[in-house]
Amino acid sequence: MDALIAVLFVVSSLSAYVPMDISRGGTISGKISYNGKPPSPAKLSITTDRKYCGESRDDDSWLIAADGGVKNVVVFLSDITSGKKMTAPQKLVLNQVRCHYIPRISVVARDAELQVRSSDPVLHNIHTYRDGTTLMNFAIPPSQGFSLNKKLDKPGGIKLKCDVHNFMRGAIFVASNPYYAITSDDGSFEISEVPPGNYTINTWHESAGPIAQKVAISENGIVTWNAKIR
Repeated sequence: MDALIAVLFVVSSLSAYVPMDISRGGTISGKISYNGKPPSPAKLSITTDRKYCGESRDDDSWLIAADGGVKNVVVFLSDITSGKKMTAPQKLVLNQVRCHYIPRISVVARDAELQVRSSDPVLHNIHTYRDGTTLMNFAIPPSQGFSLNKKLDKPGGIKLKCDVHNFMRGAIFVASNPYYAITSDDGSFEISEVPPGNYTINTWHESAGPIAQKVAISENGIVTWNAKIR
């Protein structure tokens, strides 16, 4: 089953998504929770450029509510080829402010333009990964007029880090269709206007393993889908 889901994801990722009018679409909603005892919040010590970056900060790769709900999980349908119009942005401006990636996590449309800037008077670099493979690794000089442009042409999750400041983390998810959501503070999400049919629903989180399961959507149907990650 896992192999079949992987094949479906690859095939659907290569297919062009076709927007169309939607009537009697369904809704998928639910909650993503941490599987097991949540990790204790970690405090990261800062040793480089403390004047601008601070002396310490909380590790925000896991943001877990008191009841276990996980924030910033991308929930998406991977094998849907037509439906409502794309809602994800076609451009993302990623700034570096006081040694933070702003925004911390984003979803953009496939083929979106990424523009990297820095408002910090210190050296950064942006190092991006997908499934452990480096996508780009560029130095960002301490100049507020610098910008770097990159086309994001492959769907899926991308992790960001700065090798100069190893506590800097960020994430970008490149969506091939508009059927996605990012979980809120309590881990809840909703994906609406889904055409009736059978689909694969997936999760992506920068520090957790992915989940993929089949869901069936009927006309005007409401489906509850809950999952646990770690």
